[in-house]
Amino acid sequence: MALPPDSKTIRKIGASYTQNPELFNRIIANSERYLFYIVEEVERRGMPMEIALIPVIESAYNPLIKSNSQTAGLWQFQPETGKILGLAQNVWHDDRRDVIASTQAALDYLQYLHAKFDNWKLAIAAYNLGEGAVSKVLSRSLHKGRSSNFYDLNLPSDAKHYVYKLLAVKDIIVNTKKYGIQIRPIANRPYFDEIKIHEHIDIPLVTRLANISEAEFNALNPAYNRYVIKVLDEPRTLLLPKRNKDIFLKNLETYQDPRISWQIYHVKKGENINEIAARHQTTVKQLKAINGIARSKNLTLGQKILVPQIVAENHGDTAALKKQLQIYQSNVYVVKKGDTLYEIAKRHGTTVNQIKLWNNSDENLSVGQKLVLVKG
Repeated sequence: MALPPDSKTIRKIGASYTQNPELFNRIIANSERYLFYIVEEVERRGMPMEIALIPVIESAYNPLIKSNSQTAGLWQFQPETGKILGLAQNVWHDDRRDVIASTQAALDYLQYLHAKFDNWKLAIAAYNLGEGAVSKVLSRSLHKGRSSNFYDLNLPSDAKHYVYKLLAVKDIIVNTKKYGIQIRPIANRPYFDEIKIHEHIDIPLVTRLANISEAEFNALNPAYNRYVIKVLDEPRTLLLPKRNKDIFLKNLETYQDPRISWQIYHVKKGENINEIAARHQTTVKQLKAINGIARSKNLTLGQKILVPQIVAENHGDTAALKKQLQIYQSNVYVVKKGDTLYEIAKRHGTTVNQIKLWNNSDENLSVGQKLVLVKG
C-alpha cells in the first residue's frame, strides 16, 4: 500500500513510535508468537501485507489487553461484531480472543469490506469506523460529484488517522535506518501447533502435561475464561509451542486420572457461597478466585459458578457420594442470641480460626447468620 502524497503526517506518527524504541520493540516481541501464522494467512489470501500489522494498532499484539471499551483480542472486536462474525462468547470462552478464530474472522471481514469498497484503505477505515459510516461519507461525496479517493474523502479524523498509523508502522519496519531504530528480528518459522481437544480438560493439567508455564498457555490460548477447556458442540482448538506438542500428546496418552476436576453449579434459592464451598470441599476464597466473584458480591438464584467435582473414594459408588454430600449439607449452624465464635467452636470440636476460614468472615456474629461447620 502506497504512502500518501504528503508524508508529513506519516513521519509525525512514526516519530511517536521511534521516540520510544523500547516500547516499539516490546510490541514486536509480543507479535513473535502470532506473526508467522497471520502473515501466512494474509499471504495465502492475497491481501496487502500491511494487514498483518493491524494488531499493532489495535492491541499492541497483546490478545489479553484490557481496554476501556468492550473490545477484546488481537483484532479488538466489539461483542456484537464478534457475534455477527461467528465468534462464540460464553462463560467458558470468548473467541474474540482466540488467536486462530479471531484472525480468520478479521481477515474474512476485511476481505468483505474490500469487496464492498474496492479499496484497501477504505476497507481498513471501515474496519475501524464501521462500514455504515464509511458508506455514508462515500455516497455523499459521489452524490456531489466529488472524488472517491481515500485522501479526498471527508472521513472523520480518527478513521483517517487509523489508516495513517498503519502506514506509519509499515514505513518504520521497511525503513528502519531512516527512523534511526533497530528492530529485533523474528524467526521466519511457525511458533505454535494446533491440537484438537475432544474432551473437557483442566487448564492446569494441560500446562503440566505440556510442560509449559501458565503465562505461555494464556498467551497462546487467551480465549479461555475459566480453569477448564469445555468442549461443547464441536472440538476446541488448543495452541501449544511446536516443541511441546509431542510432549503433551505423549503425556496425555498415558494419563489415566480424570481430566477435569471442575463442574458448573447452578446456585439454588437461599444458598450462600459459604455453604456451597463447604459442600464441595473447597474454600470461599478459592471459589471466589476461580469464578471472578468480587469480595462483597453475593450470589444470585440460578447463577452459574464453577465448583470442584467431588469424587467418592471408591470411584463410582454413588451411594457413598450421596452420603458424603448429605454430611456436608447438614453442617450449617444458625447463630442464636448470645452465641460467640469461641463457644460455637468448642461445642463443635473445632477452632475459631477454622470457622472464620470456612466462612470467610471475621469474629462479628449476627442472630440468624448461617455458619458452615465442616466435620466430614
